[in-house]
Amino acid sequence: MDDNLHIPPVSVLTGCTASGKTGVLLKLKEKRDIEVISADSRQVYRGLDIGTAKPSLEEQSVLAHHLIDIINPDEAFSAGMFSREAQRLISEIRNRDSIPVIAGGTVLYLLALTGSLDPMPRRCSGVREGLMVLERETPGVLYRMLEKLDPLTAASTGEGDIRRQIRALELFALTGSLPAVLRKGGDPKLRRMFRIVGISLPREDHRRKIRSRAADMIDQGLVDEVKSLLSEGWGRESVLGRTIGYREVLDFLDGSIASIEKTIDAISASTWHLVRKQKNMFDRFEGIVWVEDNQDLIEELLLGEGGF
Repeated sequence: MDDNLHIPPVSVLTGCTASGKTGVLLKLKEKRDIEVISADSRQVYRGLDIGTAKPSLEEQSVLAHHLIDIINPDEAFSAGMFSREAQRLISEIRNRDSIPVIAGGTVLYLLALTGSLDPMPRRCSGVREGLMVLERETPGVLYRMLEKLDPLTAASTGEGDIRRQIRALELFALTGSLPAVLRKGGDPKLRRMFRIVGISLPREDHRRKIRSRAADMIDQGLVDEVKSLLSEGWGRESVLGRTIGYREVLDFLDGSIASIEKTIDAISASTWHLVRKQKNMFDRFEGIVWVEDNQDLIEELLLGEGGF
């Protein structure tokens, strides 16, 4: 993007899962001509609607959303791909005199877009395949390797996130440097081209909202949605097996979870665990402004003086 002082900063609305971003944006649309560029790593997938809290067709008819429903459940979409597509869309939306608003809680996407990540080597299929073979032969070996090489990255990744473990070890294999060493803080000049507002919620309110949302998803037909995806050939080996809500319903359908009520419990627990990880990652942002439930203040911070 052109670093020109007369270009207003791009607005970013973020927050942890279930913080209420869509409701805020729909109210903002009543006052300003905005279009949303979704920064959600699960809403990009076709067919994953209820469990990702994807905006409904009615909501999308009111407020245009980009970068949702763009790939199938067995395809990949990286932070780098998101950044490139988002930059293209920002220009397109501005060229038609609308206001682009980046909105979502996938922190890695936002870090990539706002210059908070350092340039990294592209993926190497040979290295990745070798690491996957090691993990299949000895489950847990990648995490133990990463823990010895780079304890900080291992701690942020967690034992269950094989994909991120592979990426960290791949970077080491390709560069000879630890992921923590490769991260130098990104590009501060690019970071200044964005104004980032985050919605925060009191802890107990957030937990109640997560539980209520999990129950609502079941009521809206999440189990039938998963059955439909299974009938189309998408199972645990696709993104379903790595997505909160879908993997718990898969467990319910195969009998690993005994009841719908326990399925709601499992979804709620997994979502809260994700929120805690998101909060840790948000600490990597500089200059993010956190606001509790205050529509007027959020709107002013997003699009006030210096913006559109």
